[in-house]
Amino acid sequence: MPIILGITQGEHSSGIAIVSDNEIEVVLEEEKLNRVKSWKDFDKSFIRYPILCLQSLKERYGADFTGFDAFTSFLPFEEVKKSFDQIGFELPKDKFYQTDHHECHAFASYTLSGFTDKVLIFCADASGGNNDKSSRTYLALNGQYISVESIDLARKSLGHFYAALTELLGFRRLRDEGKVVGMSGHGGFWQELYDVWNDIILIKGVNTDPDLHPIESGGVYSLMYERFFKLVGSKYWKSQKVLNDIAATGQYIFEEKVIELLNNIHYKYEEYDRLCLSGGIFANVKLNKRISELEWVKDLFVLPPMGDEGLALGSALITSASIMGQKRLRAVKNMSFGNSYSEEEIEVDAKDVLGDYERVELDLRQLAHLLSMKQIVGLFQGRSEHGARALGNRSIICDATSKEMYDILNKKLMRNDFMPFAPAVLEEDADLIFDIKKGRHSAQFMTILYNTRPYYQNKIPVVVHPIDKTARIQIVTAQSNTMFYNILKSYKSQTGLGLLVNTSFNIHDEPIVETPKEAFTHLKNGIVDYIATDNYLYKKRGA
Repeated sequence: MPIILGITQGEHSSGIAIVSDNEIEVVLEEEKLNRVKSWKDFDKSFIRYPILCLQSLKERYGADFTGFDAFTSFLPFEEVKKSFDQIGFELPKDKFYQTDHHECHAFASYTLSGFTDKVLIFCADASGGNNDKSSRTYLALNGQYISVESIDLARKSLGHFYAALTELLGFRRLRDEGKVVGMSGHGGFWQELYDVWNDIILIKGVNTDPDLHPIESGGVYSLMYERFFKLVGSKYWKSQKVLNDIAATGQYIFEEKVIELLNNIHYKYEEYDRLCLSGGIFANVKLNKRISELEWVKDLFVLPPMGDEGLALGSALITSASIMGQKRLRAVKNMSFGNSYSEEEIEVDAKDVLGDYERVELDLRQLAHLLSMKQIVGLFQGRSEHGARALGNRSIICDATSKEMYDILNKKLMRNDFMPFAPAVLEEDADLIFDIKKGRHSAQFMTILYNTRPYYQNKIPVVVHPIDKTARIQIVTAQSNTMFYNILKSYKSQTGLGLLVNTSFNIHDEPIVETPKEAFTHLKNGIVDYIATDNYLYKKRGA
């Protein structure tokens, strides 16, 4: 039963993953422990090492690194060694396995999808770390896969295009792309801008054209800016309407290019009609919706930790499969691979943070009643989730039917992502409320937008986009999250609606809460009205 430790570090993402006997045991992200949200700081370039993750393995799990059978990363040994040097462990070179950046993305999405038929695996991001690519395509069947196509980084990068769009709109690239996705839904199509941007990323065959603009990696930024300002001249352009139109047009071009590329790849490999997607660009849920609507796509799975935060897990899965001679081909049930906390730890933090508080045994009927009375509840139960989405373990939940709740939540969370909040919906009610044709498994992880059925569009305004009537749904099953499923069931029994708002338990620009102390701080500050743990319901005394 080999035990594998995967590790990722770098200028933005950092974390670890343990895989034992091809089973995922632990995945931790440094940002949730050090409370510094991962992103590439261009003003202060530095490497983020997963030091607290490694220390947590020792302290919470009793990990003895000498007992690990392999250490693995897409980074070279000399770089990874620096992390272990900081905790006083001599990384053994004979136990180290280096993997490929894009293969880590691809392998994780494939092996966690549960697909066993002919599968097309497509991964794309800004750049491939330890390779000279910005995208790779693989073909897979019954656990075997081969690389068949790639895009050289010296050609235009799809990820760089969207990062440049993000920066042009005044946001931070490699951090705020989701805000652009939300903004794009409020804008209109700008033909002149489309014309000047359209040939920056030119799809030719399966590769971006190397001849149109032979520029180095990142040159797409200067091209986009140069052409944009040539179009607008000195005109004042930063009105919200114009910003919305820029976002909408950039999103349209982006979707168009990715779709064209996928269609060209499919033309060469027509028998491969199931699709696994990974890499940072697939955090774009509007793009994923467009892909799901392609006629030739029979089904699709988007890796929940699609960005570089998932590289440690991908590397560990690759190395485990290599050592064991077999692959883990099972649909992942949930992403709850982080730390959990005992009742004693929770109680200590409650006393330290709140001082005086009320605690009662958790009664789901009472909790459902509170939710129906428009109370905001923080869920802090089980193990923390891996990836950008809270899926019921470190979540804020509330009623989705009251229009004012959108403004209340935005104000409390200091948030404005130009998007509605996400709905969590009972598995048995999902098709009643939303039009779900493909990606049902992926929909358990909030990775795809779906259309809301007309009857419900005005009934759940907190979670439905006001313009295009879409929602980024989480289907909740009894297997994926038993407690959250039962909360939704109890809420439905009282209200007739098996759906609630689910947003991550954090305020804007803060990582999702990791410890009970962080959760109770939000209760103390009035971000939430209650906190529900595995066994208890907490509130401030007198609140």
